[in-house]
Formats: sequence, C-alpha cells, structure tokens
Amino acid sequence: MRALNPVRCSLTQPSPRTRAQSVCLPTRIPKRRSSGCDPRRSVPMLCLWRTQPAPPISARASWFWQYGEWVEVVVDDRLPVRGGRLLFSYSCTRNEYWSALVEKAYAKLIGSYGSLKGGNISEAMEDFTGGIAYSLPVSSRTPRIMWKALSDALSRGSLLSCFIQASNYLEIGTVTAEGLVKGHAYAITDTDTVKKSAGEALLLRLRNPWGFVEYSGPWSDKSKDWDDVNAAEKKRIELKNSEDGEFWISAEDFSKLFGTVELCSVDPDPIVDEDTPTDPDSPAAPISSWSLSSHKGSWVSGSTAGGSCTYPRSFWKNPQFQLVLAEHDDDHAMTPEEKKVAENQKEKAKQCTVLVELLQKNRRKKDKVNFLHIAFHIYKVPPKLQGLCLDQSFFSSQQPVGSSGKYQPLRAVWREVRLDPGNYVILASTYSPNQPAEFFLRVYSKTGNNLGTKDFTCSTGFIMVMSMPPVLPEDRKRVQKTFDEMAGPDDKLNAKEFMKLVNSVLEKDYQLPLETCRQLIFGEDTGGRSSLTREQTEPVLASLRSLQSIFFKFDQDSSGTMSPFELSLALQAAGVQCDGQVIQLLWERFGSGEPHLPFHGFVACVTRLRKLFALYKSESNPEVKDVGINAWLLKLLTV
Repeated sequence: MRALNPVRCSLTQPSPRTRAQSVCLPTRIPKRRSSGCDPRRSVPMLCLWRTQPAPPISARASWFWQYGEWVEVVVDDRLPVRGGRLLFSYSCTRNEYWSALVEKAYAKLIGSYGSLKGGNISEAMEDFTGGIAYSLPVSSRTPRIMWKALSDALSRGSLLSCFIQASNYLEIGTVTAEGLVKGHAYAITDTDTVKKSAGEALLLRLRNPWGFVEYSGPWSDKSKDWDDVNAAEKKRIELKNSEDGEFWISAEDFSKLFGTVELCSVDPDPIVDEDTPTDPDSPAAPISSWSLSSHKGSWVSGSTAGGSCTYPRSFWKNPQFQLVLAEHDDDHAMTPEEKKVAENQKEKAKQCTVLVELLQKNRRKKDKVNFLHIAFHIYKVPPKLQGLCLDQSFFSSQQPVGSSGKYQPLRAVWREVRLDPGNYVILASTYSPNQPAEFFLRVYSKTGNNLGTKDFTCSTGFIMVMSMPPVLPEDRKRVQKTFDEMAGPDDKLNAKEFMKLVNSVLEKDYQLPLETCRQLIFGEDTGGRSSLTREQTEPVLASLRSLQSIFFKFDQDSSGTMSPFELSLALQAAGVQCDGQVIQLLWERFGSGEPHLPFHGFVACVTRLRKLFALYKSESNPEVKDVGINAWLLKLLTV
C-alpha cells in the first residue's frame, strides 16, 4: 500500500456570488473514496463570501454546532495526499483548500475521516448551522407545490439536498439511465422560472458533489429543451455547458426521479402544505419569530434509562421535562398557511405551535456508529399534578397528545405539534431499558415556552419513616434471650453476636454477612464502639423486618435480587426519594459491579443513607444546608 503523505497548503478565498441561496462552490468529493449520503456532501452547500485574505498561518479554526453550543475546532494546514493529489475533498481550483480544511476539522470533531463515510447528511447540516434538519418525501407534494416549497426554503436560507433511495447496499453508487446516482446526495442550489418561446418551465438546479457524472435528461446541459430559451434568459440563470456536476432539472422530472429531500433551517418554519397557493410569483411566507428552550440530559442505567412504554414498571423513570405553554400563537406570528389551517379547524384562538427535537449525543466516534432507538412523548398534565414528578400510575392511564412517532435509530427525531395552552410533560426515552446515553432536547414555540426538568429529590422525612417500625413481641423476647446468653459484662452484642441474632430471625435467603452487620452497628449512635446495647438492637431488628418486607415486595421477578429500577422503588417505599445521580452512585457503591443487588446490599444501602440523613439533620453549618441534601449525599456516598 502506498504511503499517505501530508501536504501543506495556502488558502485562496473563493469568489462571491450574488444570491446567497445559489452558492455552489466548486468542491468535489472523490467518487472512488466515498459513497452514500456522506456528511461531507453538505460542505459544498456552505455559503462563503470574500472578506479579507487569509493570514499566512498554519492553524485554521472552524466552528461547529454541538448540542446547543458552538465548538471551535482548530487544525493545522497539512492535508493527506496520495500521488500528489488530495486524498479526500478537493476543489477544481488547485490552490483552493477551504473545503478540505473544513472536512479535516469535521473529521477531527467526530473522530476520524472514516467516521465521515456513509453517514447522514442531515447530521452534518445541523452541525454546520445549528438548525433543524428533517426529511421530506418528494411524493408528499405535487411537482408544482414541491417546487414552491423548495423555493421558499431557499429564500429563508435553508440548506437543501435530495437523493434517490437505493433498494439495497449493492445499488448504492449505481447510475440510472438519466445519469443520476442512487443512494447519493445532491445539493439543491437554486430554483427558477425559465421563460420559453411559449410558456415557462419550473426548474431546479442541482449539483453532484463529485463534480462529474451529470444528469442527461430533459433540461440537462446538452438538452434540446434549451433551444426554446433565448440567450438573455440563459445568461440570466448562468447556464453552463460543462462537466462540473451542476445541472438543471424540471419540477416534474425531479418528482419522478428523486425520492427524498432533506432540509435544514435555523428558523423551523414549516414546509408549505397541499393547500398553499402555487403561484410561482407569490412571495415567500415571512419568517416567524421562534423562542427556544433546551436541556441536556442523560439516560442512566438503572435510574433514568427506563425504556419504552412496553416496560410500564420503568417507563416513568425516564427523564421528564415540564413544558408550560402560556398563550396561543399570535396571529402575526403565524404564516398564511398556518392561519388557513387554524381557521379550518376553528382552533386559531386556543392553540400553540411547538416543535420538539430530541438528539442523542456522541454516538458517532472513530469509525463506529451506535445509535439507539429513541423517541419522545408529550402528555397533558392536569392541574392537580402540575409541578410533580409523574409516576407509573399516570403514564399507565394517560395517552400522549404528541410524539416523535415510532422509535428510530437516528441521531435526531423531531415533530411539530399544535397544543392547547397549558402544562405538559415531555418524556424522552430509548426503546429498551438500561441503555445509558446522553441526549439534548430542544423545544421551539412561537409565543414562548418554559422548559424545566422534573425529578425526585431526597426528603428528610425519610428519617421519621425509618425510625417508626414497631418491635414485634416475639423479636423482643428473642433479643432478651440472646443478650442473656451471649452478651458480655458490658451487656452489649458485638458484630458476630449480632449476626447470629439477625440470622436466627431472618429467613435463609435474607441472612446477612458479617460486614453488613458491622455497617448496621456503625449506622447507630454507638459512640464509636463496635457493639449494640439492648435498647439499640430492638429497633434495628424491627427495621430489618421492614426492609425484608419491602425487598420481597419489589423483587417482582422473585430472583432474590433487586434491579436498579427496583432499588429506586424500594427506597421510595422505605421513605426516601433519590434523584438520578444519587441512585446511580448508590448502585455503583453497593452493587459491587454486579447487575443485581442482593438483600444484604439493599440493607447496606439503606443503612448508609440513614446515617447520612442523620448527619445532615444535625449539621449546623448553613453553607451545607444551602447546597441541599442531594449535594451532601453525592459528596459523602463516595467516602
């Protein structure tokens, strides 16, 4: 294999174009090294203008949107070559390297050049713009309406691409009779109404990022259709008869030959629908004013990774986000299309337009793609439950008022919905439970919204609950007998003696090892001594009885162990509600790396919490109380 050697480059700025939406710089993605909807195919769609000559430095910075933040990526000016030619993207102008440097920066961002191959172009469009990317089936609109829709999208500054779906992997890269490549993304760079000697034609301008292999059908560069167009019209649309990958195609042929359009816009104005006027000369709908709320979260195995609604016992444990819609859409914030729909539905005065997008983070790294099946569901919250973290009974009895649809293995899923003003909860989930991942949720609305998390927090009421279980008469007699037989001169039981007492009371499957008994002793106020008095032993034994009943109740699969979700429910029954971080830390602390927690681990967990709650209650430092019990637990559970 021939060695790959880097070459240093000096930049030349590309020339400006008059229309921003028509920019299509002469960048090529080599055919032999890339196939499918490669993310780098969005690079030629970027709009650049001449500002000032690039300084002669060896480091170049690019900025990419990453889940609500703009991230700077700096690369040097060394580019991989083979045989004196750039190995990946290149320009027709041999001293123009901006696209190759952007490609290198993007490859660095997601791990490697290999990570760019065979990806999804919508991901790259979002990373380049921070906008919302989504797919539109070409068959969902008539050719004339589709042409109008794409024209309006371009006028709003949207990035557009299209492709022909390949039926199988072997079809990717094959060329049709019309000269179009299957499974290959084309940039849509312009639309125009071209006047002929009789009538007019609605055309779209497309570009193959390879820079060659052009469309050969009607209205292609060498088509006889252009004989019916005068020279002035050809000059106006900058018609070129050259092998540069760029070509024109009629709206009718576009609808016949292409299957999907992908759009990305910073402002998530909806695509026009079938009721939209199709006059090509009609002005584009005005850009709406949107407000944005966003939140970063995570699915934690055993805590907040509850899976889909097919797992009702854990579905409610998924991250919940409270969405408050205070008022309906303002008439001035609605597009003409939306006003017409609202009037038809007679709901204009009471609904809000909301767009929700859920993205899973950092799943494409170093040649590996591992997207989970994700979705979100929106539920209306009745007044009596507003502000509370909703439990299993709520989600088992309610139907969502909106969702992203079926679970899909995509980086992002989205849906636009119209909702009445009020309180809602958005629940983000993976299809299967216990799938850890990070995610980013963003919500757009036209009249403002308030998005916040809803989570359980630890409660100091836990102490009262744990100190109240009654001592059974038979246990009191057993304690009395044990002390009479085993206690030393100080009338106390050490850890071994206490273990014998406990295991004579508990069933065989629930007996405790010596180490757990030591933890139980030090969980009491023993003054630093490793022994218990008669008065201390009785309530501890009663607490163990109570914990045994709780453990048995929530060990619903009768495995004799407890899953992370069962631990959360059992702790709640014991009187404590822990947030996701605390539950995760408890599991790592007492689960000993095992997928299931035995009874003695549950006892050790509760014992530790009891002690920490008691210490927190007695703490006199106001700074400790200001940060709250959760911060206290997270700090001391690791000690």
